[in-house]
Amino acid sequence: MDATYSPAARCQTSPLGGQLARLGLRPAACEPLISDASLRRFFRLPVGAGQSVVLMLYPAEAEPTVRRHAAVFRWAWRQGLPVPQLFVELRGALLVEDLGRVGAREAVATNPQAVQEQLLSVLAAFQAYRGPCPWNPPFDQELFFRELQQFLQYAGLGKPPSAPVLKFCRSLAVDLTAHPYRLCHRDFHLDNLLASPHGLKAVDFQDLRWGPDTYDVASLLRERGGSTLLPASLVATAAQVLQWEGNWEDRFVQCAAQRGLKALGTFLKLVRQGRNDYERLIPEVATNTWQAVWTLRGPSTLLAVLEKLSARKGL
Repeated sequence: MDATYSPAARCQTSPLGGQLARLGLRPAACEPLISDASLRRFFRLPVGAGQSVVLMLYPAEAEPTVRRHAAVFRWAWRQGLPVPQLFVELRGALLVEDLGRVGAREAVATNPQAVQEQLLSVLAAFQAYRGPCPWNPPFDQELFFRELQQFLQYAGLGKPPSAPVLKFCRSLAVDLTAHPYRLCHRDFHLDNLLASPHGLKAVDFQDLRWGPDTYDVASLLRERGGSTLLPASLVATAAQVLQWEGNWEDRFVQCAAQRGLKALGTFLKLVRQGRNDYERLIPEVATNTWQAVWTLRGPSTLLAVLEKLSARKGL
């Protein structure tokens, strides 16, 4: 790619470069940070005295998304949720609190007990909220099933997938809507949690919404290293701390199956688009999703595909 059109170059060009300069920031000092699955790009900008902020740079055509995400940031901060503070909304970018360079993945390796307690504290803050969520509609049957479409499309299940696979997915979507609902982060995994000086805080929360009480814990313990870096017993501790209603074990397995299939669909699509860094995430999720689908007596066709993906086959 021509450097003129790179995200780093956009930091230095008008109108964004001019906006940053007027705030006393030096666009040339952009330090690229690891990006996520979206089209946003992230940079660290020094603000003097050893302090810095994070620049969230959006695609040029995404100004409505910027405004909406800024509103979610402000709302979440007002509710006291453990998220970074929004400092400035710019045209095409947001300047937010820099939580530092240590992620939950690194922190849990050095101080597992303390980090596990902080993880539950972050979850408790989200699940304790009881008011309306004005930004995203609650999970419903249609959304649960729609989230599985990418897996059905990219996992090699045939076109169309077999009737038993479709029936299983539709039934799963129906079952999840009967769960007790809490406020969900919706993408709650170790890579979206940073160890700030004030404890763990969650990022990438713009899709938060009401959903199943076990959803975020299923995401935390089944993907992005959660199944190896965190003990499986953490789900039982979460059930106690978060005061889940009875029969949470069955609900957790259902959420683990749906969330796992959804995550695999996202990863498979990104790999197909050339984002090969997501290939390494597939075996862990596929293995854990196989376990959940098997427990739910899912169709053999689906189990066979998950087994292949867990062995890095069929990618």
